[in-house]
Amino acid sequence: MQQNEYVNLLREWCDALIALQITDKTHPALYGGILCPSCARIHGRCADAMYPMMVMYDQTGDEKYLRSAKMLFQWVENNMRRPDGSYINDTNSTWQGITVFASVQMGECLIYHGDLLDEKTRTAWTQRLDECAAFLMGFIDAAHPNINYPITCATALAVAAKVLGKEEYRLKSYELAHRMMDYFTEDGLLFGEGHPAEGISPKGVRFVDLGYNVEESLPSLVTYARISGDDSILPEVVRSMKAHLAFMLPDGGWDNSWGSRSAKWTYWGSRTSDGCQIAYGYLGKEYPEFAEAAQRNFELYRACTYGGLLYGGPMYHQAGELPCAHHTFCHAKTLAFMVDHGFEKPSPRVSLPRETAQGITSYPTARTWLFAKGDWRATTTDSDINPLYAYGGALTMLWNRKTGPVLASSLRDYILVEPNNMQLPQIVEPPCQTPRIELREQGTAFLNINDFSADATVTDGEKLVFQATGTLRDKGQNGEHTYRVTYEFGADEVVIRAVTSAEGAVYCLPVICPEAEEYHAEPHDAIIHRGTHTISLKTSGALSVSPTGTKRVFHPVGGFQTIPFEIAMNANEEITISLSIS
Repeated sequence: MQQNEYVNLLREWCDALIALQITDKTHPALYGGILCPSCARIHGRCADAMYPMMVMYDQTGDEKYLRSAKMLFQWVENNMRRPDGSYINDTNSTWQGITVFASVQMGECLIYHGDLLDEKTRTAWTQRLDECAAFLMGFIDAAHPNINYPITCATALAVAAKVLGKEEYRLKSYELAHRMMDYFTEDGLLFGEGHPAEGISPKGVRFVDLGYNVEESLPSLVTYARISGDDSILPEVVRSMKAHLAFMLPDGGWDNSWGSRSAKWTYWGSRTSDGCQIAYGYLGKEYPEFAEAAQRNFELYRACTYGGLLYGGPMYHQAGELPCAHHTFCHAKTLAFMVDHGFEKPSPRVSLPRETAQGITSYPTARTWLFAKGDWRATTTDSDINPLYAYGGALTMLWNRKTGPVLASSLRDYILVEPNNMQLPQIVEPPCQTPRIELREQGTAFLNINDFSADATVTDGEKLVFQATGTLRDKGQNGEHTYRVTYEFGADEVVIRAVTSAEGAVYCLPVICPEAEEYHAEPHDAIIHRGTHTISLKTSGALSVSPTGTKRVFHPVGGFQTIPFEIAMNANEEITISLSIS
């Protein structure tokens, strides 16, 4: 057996999943399923762990991993299978597109580890793969799903073609993969994570989601090329991978604070996708920065693992939230890939693009900008593509080399956009953690980040500046009070300036700080401890913590605990807020 950090973490994850697997045969509908500690249910995609279990069986020869894989197949057949050959997403979901993921992992079990199976099992899995692929041939174009599904379907059919030798599967996979080349923007981003996939907003924004792209779609395109031998798509895929890599923070976190599906964002990626290593790790020999990204992101997985399970973000465990098993069985597939393909820790280590960047980088098709000045890294957007997320004129990420994340965006309202795929935290309705101007009138909140017509400008000089102007709006785009917010990024400090015509508004500034760390606040300043460093906050307006007495607020999106600071504002009087770190 290999002895390296990837095998060790994969074994830890697989052992924890086996401990959650139901072995009592009294109820056939439960037997073989993995019971989720957080959601108190069996997730429909838990059989995705078949492939990681087969990798661990190959590595160790321990029969428990083979038994687990067989039990998972039995569970998914008993509960998720439909007469047309498809699988559904969950016992209470009719979505059949999920068949693509079952097909890929089942096919990889057969391609890489089929010789370890007895004939009866190998025949059953092979026949099932054929049924899934036949279903997908007629389903995928009629469904009009988000872009991750036709892309992964190309991979699923390529896998099926390799296992079964059927030319119709190979031809359809080729057609899908090449059609997907039309979904890359001029700035290198992959769009289509929304409805319709070709949709475009009044500002020209596309449905771009970093999390799904780097953890699912781009890896699927790389897998398609690897399985099919069709490398012709790789130049465009590599160009896109480089564009997306600009959003990886130096600690390996993926900055999806702005994406079109960021309801499922967690700092290391996205909640129900597989992981970036399948793309970035595989191409790491040709592109050292890709191997570095794969390694740093892996190290973040390891840092977020407790008791053998991957938690949904850096501060879930500290907040007392339970781990959702979905993270572990999905991302175990990317660890299994790393083990199967002999991924090695890169040496020598190299810098990531955002580590060395300085200045402003613009992504017009997402209306998103990256800022880099000294130790500061920031992301801003005035996207108008998704009304749920409220990103008009928003600072969605502020990161510093000394402390890591300082500010991070979230949903305006924590809505279970995908109830089967999102956790319900102990605070059922955690408040928005996006920095913002907020006016509360008769139970209605008017926010600058609700303003889809926000007019944003950026200036690159001695200080990097993002400014947005517009109208404080409610969810229905109603409102009458004007505002201006300015974010100035200097080498030593970040200065926020805000003004509104409204009387009685506040500037909400949820600063990231785990409960284990201390802070001290005065009427116009605060000191927040983060490890061996301190964040100094100074304000011209009166500073408070709301609600009074609150120590920390946890938000599942991103996975951070914050101190919910508020700064009082008077009508037409600009306030200033400065942040520095020592």
